Amino acid sequence: MYTLQAGNPEHVASMEDLDVEAQSITLPPKALQPSGHSHRVSQTSLPQASFFGNILHKFGTVAGPESSAGSDLNTRSSSPSNDPRSDASYSTPSVESDSRANSRSASLVSSSTGNQRYDVAASQQAVMAPEMIYSRDIGGYDFEFSSTEDEAASAFTPQLRKHRDLIAPKPWLDQSLPKTSAQDELSDDEVDQVSAAQVLQAPTAEYKASPTHHAGQDGLGPALDEWMDCVTTATPKARPEDTPKTRRRGRRTIVVQKHLMQAAIIGLNGLCIFSTWWWSRYYYILLPFITATVALNIFMIVSIVFNVIRRRIFPEKQTIPEKPESLVLVIPCYNETKEEMLKSLNSLVSQTNIDQHPRAVMIICDGKVRGPDMDKTTADYLFEDILVQKDYRIRIPAAYLAWDQQFMDIEVQKGTYNGMPYFCIVKQQNQGKRDSLIVIRSFLYNFNIRSERPETVFTSTFFAHMASFINEAGINYVDHLIGMDADTVFDDDCINELLLQSRFDHVVGVCGYVAVDWKGGDFNPWRLYQSAEYTIAQGLRRLHQSVATHKVSCLPGCCQLLKICEETCGPEVLIEKFGYCPTLTDGMLTQIRATASEDRNHVCHMLSARPKVQTRQALKAKAYTDVPRSWSVFLSQRRRWTLGATSNDLLLVSAPGVQWFERILAAVNVITWFLNLFIFASVASFIMAAISVPPAILMAFVSVMLVPVTYYLCIPLWLCTKWLDRVQFWLGCLMYMFCGPFLNISVLLYACWYMDSFGWGKTRKVVTESEEETQNQTQTQNQTQTYAIEEAQSVPFQFSQPQRVEVAAS
Repeated sequence: MYTLQAGNPEHVASMEDLDVEAQSITLPPKALQPSGHSHRVSQTSLPQASFFGNILHKFGTVAGPESSAGSDLNTRSSSPSNDPRSDASYSTPSVESDSRANSRSASLVSSSTGNQRYDVAASQQAVMAPEMIYSRDIGGYDFEFSSTEDEAASAFTPQLRKHRDLIAPKPWLDQSLPKTSAQDELSDDEVDQVSAAQVLQAPTAEYKASPTHHAGQDGLGPALDEWMDCVTTATPKARPEDTPKTRRRGRRTIVVQKHLMQAAIIGLNGLCIFSTWWWSRYYYILLPFITATVALNIFMIVSIVFNVIRRRIFPEKQTIPEKPESLVLVIPCYNETKEEMLKSLNSLVSQTNIDQHPRAVMIICDGKVRGPDMDKTTADYLFEDILVQKDYRIRIPAAYLAWDQQFMDIEVQKGTYNGMPYFCIVKQQNQGKRDSLIVIRSFLYNFNIRSERPETVFTSTFFAHMASFINEAGINYVDHLIGMDADTVFDDDCINELLLQSRFDHVVGVCGYVAVDWKGGDFNPWRLYQSAEYTIAQGLRRLHQSVATHKVSCLPGCCQLLKICEETCGPEVLIEKFGYCPTLTDGMLTQIRATASEDRNHVCHMLSARPKVQTRQALKAKAYTDVPRSWSVFLSQRRRWTLGATSNDLLLVSAPGVQWFERILAAVNVITWFLNLFIFASVASFIMAAISVPPAILMAFVSVMLVPVTYYLCIPLWLCTKWLDRVQFWLGCLMYMFCGPFLNISVLLYACWYMDSFGWGKTRKVVTESEEETQNQTQTQNQTQTYAIEEAQSVPFQFSQPQRVEVAAS
């Protein structure tokens, strides 16, 4: 039976006698639409149930966030999501329940798809069913009626879209801060107790949920309470208005800049090539541009040899800490497979010579997507197949402020993996790897300075859960962050070697040696070439940066150590510079720096803002990573790398505080990239001219060119320990010297053509709908219905205060 009830709490008692006969109400597919206004209906003018049902069939509308006066935070009812199980618009009805209720009743959901109707019963035990006050804006008037959960479930049936999945809600930016507490979440065990009828619910307007603890989670509230007041939440910064006009203007600006860049590259290279042919006697004017790279390589080789010998005679002093450093091992992931995640996690927990170091693992998954040939999303693999030993799993709405100034909903799980404590974070929407790095690094830095009660991007609830986890892992102060990618495998002694290099004065970052994983065959041509390319880059320029200037400009995210300090993770470098989210009207260079090569961009900002810091490389800290196995993926990856490296080299050229040699090296790299076509043509002209050039002059040029080549061939003698690795490098080096120039030209042309594309391209493919779902209509409907029930079980049932949210069904 329904009891129509006035919205004013004072009128509740006077309306208890007004009982009307309940009706089975089925909402038409397009019945529920947001209303632009709402009015309170007086107690004496409440309609009968039959009239209410007719009105609901015809005008059934619900006050949306913009028209609701009771909502503290405007929330998007739906947003695009990569979750294959999420594609329908939904949001939460307003609920006010008795705080003494200690259980939830069973409910029934009737889901209509096309002309068919599916009834799904979710029967569970309940001690008492609290009455709820539902708010509906019908025909311009705001009705509130009370019912038990069973009656509400049968009255308001969610209408799911045909052949579509549910879309996870995305919080809408509001100037008010979310008010959270240590009990703003739903435990994993309690997910099974939530009624299936709550598919319409989503944590949106009010972020203070009623206490929901289960037996296995007793004492969690008090454990979090001590961390609740450690930080404050930053106010969202204003973002430029996103309008079609702004988008068109921003896109037009980027396209114009792209065409100007292409014209400049073609024009300058054409002019230089013409000059060398027309004024051949003045070739020496352009000679510095041709030989600059070779000259710098020779200088770096001499400098490496000198500094290595000097350090053997006069070793640097290392600072050994009084107690072992505490470590947090971080794995950001996106669409990795179960096998990749298992290999990465197992390589972390099996590290040797670090048993004395307090450590914990933090995993952050950027959204819920799956790659090709994956049965589940990476998040599902983590929660269901890999991280099976868990203490609890909860959902936290509006947990933190993302780099685009949107509050993000997350799901977290805490437990142990092979004896190692872990904390897994799954973002409900994709925000990019940069956002994931900001979340973890910012938390660790603010955890160390929590006594100062800093302003952070986290709400108190989210920070409290992470801080409690770190504290329970035996860590009171985090010394280092160890970063790796989810498709990377560490050598057994990798972390120990990173720690040894981090103990020199002023060192705040260390990277390892990235090697190719030979799982595709020991002599695969693609892997041979890329292995040689990796080895030459790390054995020359990066090695010189490590031993001579101590300014390694790129710490690859697949194997890195960062000291948790103000220089690396402070708000100036991490939030203001590295965490800047470009607007629609920002230029192409800003967009590239924000989306490509985030690891290099972070270090470049740090070297500029903090000139005294040092970064180094640990060649004995080996990490094995997968490489592209096709031409299209190779081009897509190198497009991101070459544009990211060149744009950040421009930053080193112009930014203050950069070490002088690194500034020169960055400038030469930019010029070389810009004049790549001219250099290629000049080398071809030199080969043609060798026929008529006197032998003495020819040998002089060749001897100079052979210095870097000789060094390349000697690298595996001191870097590799196995003859198989040496043979692989020498074969790859031959391919690199003969095929490298042609591949570089191809990458340059591809990067220039797709210069205005800021995504991952073909490097990270994802799937949103399987072939089976497309081919089998009935299976799609059944799966959609199942997903709807699971979504209903994934949101909090009760909220501490009345709230009004939008219900959209189509």
